[in-house]
Amino acid sequence: FQWIWNSSCQPKHKVFFWRLLHDRLNTRNLLRRKTFHLDSYNCALNNFQQEETLHHLFWTYPFASQCWDII
Repeated sequence: FQWIWNSSCQPKHKVFFWRLLHDRLNTRNLLRRKTFHLDSYNCALNNFQQEETLHHLFWTYPFASQCWDII
């Protein structure tokens, strides 16, 4: 992961991508694994009965899919 720190991105982007790759972004899935109590662990962005995970937010969520199609 040294390439992240050697890149010319802003530090906030470096930290975000590092946390993304190491599964340290606070999704509802991570909070459940840390035994943090929430009323629902389903994704709050849509009405799907799907748990909010990194994979869901960055790959299968409709808005994320549209962004990846543009790229």
